[in-house]
Amino acid sequence: MERDLPLDTDVVDPPQQVLDNVDGVKDDAGAARAAENPAAADPSTATDASKPEGALSVVRDVVAARKEDPAAAPSATGEEEPVKTGDQATKEPDDKEYSDVPFNKHPRFIQVIGKLKAAEQDAGRYRNVQGFLDSNGVTADEAAETLTVAALAKTNPAEAWKRVQPWVQKLLIAAGEVLPDDLQQQVAEGKLTQEAALQVSRANALVEGVKVQRTFEQQRAERQQQTDVANARLNAAASWESDRRIKDPNFAAKEAALQREVAYLIHTEGQPKTAEGVTDQLQRAYAAVNKSFKPPVVVQRDTTGRFQPRAITPVTGGQVAAAEPAKPQTTLEIVRANRARRAG
Repeated sequence: MERDLPLDTDVVDPPQQVLDNVDGVKDDAGAARAAENPAAADPSTATDASKPEGALSVVRDVVAARKEDPAAAPSATGEEEPVKTGDQATKEPDDKEYSDVPFNKHPRFIQVIGKLKAAEQDAGRYRNVQGFLDSNGVTADEAAETLTVAALAKTNPAEAWKRVQPWVQKLLIAAGEVLPDDLQQQVAEGKLTQEAALQVSRANALVEGVKVQRTFEQQRAERQQQTDVANARLNAAASWESDRRIKDPNFAAKEAALQREVAYLIHTEGQPKTAEGVTDQLQRAYAAVNKSFKPPVVVQRDTTGRFQPRAITPVTGGQVAAAEPAKPQTTLEIVRANRARRAG
C-alpha cells in the first residue's frame, strides 16, 4: 500500500525506533496540543498516532516545538511588533519636500494653517476695536487713558479717582447736573430756586448735546469721504501701474524716470483730488518719459540663421503691437518672401 508523503522530506518509512517511542511521546504532546487546541482533545478529530502518518506528524510537531527559541518568539515578551511595509520602513518624516504624506495632512502644513487662522482672528479683533474707536471719535490716547483708569480701579482706587475726577467734573457740567456760573448767581440772588436752576441746566445740556452730536456726525461723514477718495486714488494708481507692467516690457527700465516725472508734476500742479486726476497725471508723466526713452535692442535669430537686432515695442491701445518683419538680406530670402506672398 502506497503512502502519500510531503515532498520536502526524504523519509520513506518511519524507522521502527521512532515508532516505538511514539507511544511515550504522544501522551505529552497530545496533552500540550490539547491545551493549545481544544479540538485536538476530541478523539473523533485527533490524529491517530498509531498510524505511521499520524506518528510522523506528531514527531515533527514535537521536534519543531523543541527547536523553537523562546527568546525569539513574539509571545515571549507579550508584545507583538507591527509589521511595516516597504514604504513605511524606508520613509522618514520629510520637513523639506513634504513627500512622506499628503501635503494637506503634513504636520507642518497643519501647524502653519493653525497659525494663519489665529493671526486672522487677532487681526479681526484689532479691526473691530479700531473701527469702534474711529466711529465714535475716540483717539488712541483717550482709549489708553480709559483702560489705565479701569485697571487702577481694581488695584489702586485712590489713584483711579484722582485721574478720573477732572473728567467726571466736565461730564457733570455737560450733562447739566452741575450748575454753571450764571445759574449759580441767579440762585444766589434768589431769582431761581435750586430745582428750577437744575431743570434749566439739564434742558440746556440736552440742546447742546444735540448740536454736538450733529457736528460729530458731519465730521465723521467728512472723514469717511476723505478715506474713500484716498482709497480710490490709490486703487487707480495701482490699476494703471499693473496695466502698464503687462503691456510695456520696458516698464521696469522706465520706472525711475517715471517716478521723477510724477514728483515734478505733483510739485507744480499739486496732488490730484480724484481717481481720474491720478490716472491723467500718470499718463502724462508716462508720455513724457517715452519721448526720451530708448528701448533696449534685443538680438534675435532670423530664418536664415543670422542675428538681427530688434527693439522691444510696448503695447499701445490695449493690443500688442506686432514687430516689423525683418527685410530680406539675400537673394534666397527675397525668393522665399515672394513665394510666401504669392501663396498667401
